[in-house]
This record gives sequence, C-alpha cells and structure tokens, in this order.
Amino acid sequence: MGSADRNDTGRRQLSGQLRGFRMTRDRRTILQVLGEVCIPLTADDVLKRVNTAVPGIALSTVYRTLDELVSRGSVQRTLLSNDGRSFFELMGNAHRHYMVCLGCHHMFPISSCPVEDFANSAAEALDFEVTDHSLVLYGYCRHCRSGRQSPGSE
Repeated sequence: MGSADRNDTGRRQLSGQLRGFRMTRDRRTILQVLGEVCIPLTADDVLKRVNTAVPGIALSTVYRTLDELVSRGSVQRTLLSNDGRSFFELMGNAHRHYMVCLGCHHMFPISSCPVEDFANSAAEALDFEVTDHSLVLYGYCRHCRSGRQSPGSE
C-alpha cells in the first residue's frame, strides 16, 4: 500500500472517529496543527502553534480537546517517564517509536519497528492478540552527551 493510500485510509478512519464530535474552529485548528507535524507535541507546543493561527485559545481548551481526541482514538498520548510530560500525535497508519534525550528532551523518531517480530512471536506463543505497542528509549543525544562527563572518566 502506497503512502497516498495509507493517508486516504487514515483520513477515513479519523473521519469515522470524529463522528458526533462538534467541529469548532478551535478544535479544527488543533487537529490541523497535529496533522502538520511529524513529531509528537506537548499541549503547550500545540497551544503555541494554535495561537499563531487563532490567538486567544486557552490551554484548558487544548487539554480538553486533546483528551477528547485521545478517548476517541484519534490522537495518541505518550507519557514520558523521565519527566511526566505527555506528548500528543495524530493517529494514522504511521507506526513510530522514539528515542528521548534526557538532557534536552528532544524526541527522535526511530525509522523502523524493532518490536514487531518480538510482539508477533510472543503473541503466538501465548495465544494473545496484540492490538498495539509502543517503545520509548531514553538516553542522551550527541549534543547533550558531549557536555556530560562519561562514567569512569574522573
């Protein structure tokens, strides 16, 4: 399936998930912001981007909208264990995992799925249907690592 087909399938799926969801200007703008980026955003990041297009939207509106979109399965929330922040991204056929820098908190997408084969074999062995999985690896990016003293180099 080509990327155009996947995008079309993703749009149809999103449309079905949003049935009955009153599409206000603010909600539409939040969805547009999430659709334009290729990395997950915090609610604060969404607010900054939304306010450039529609000034005056409150952070509480962004949180309420994101929570509703998560509950409908339209948006995925990733909670980072190193600082408790939530990141949000539009669901679709893009299946991604991330490396997160503990220094600068930048998220780096991993281009392939290192979990798929393991998940499939574990599911088969346990007669289990896996519906989703995620992987977040924590460490230090090249920039932050250069400023840290490596262990044992005292």
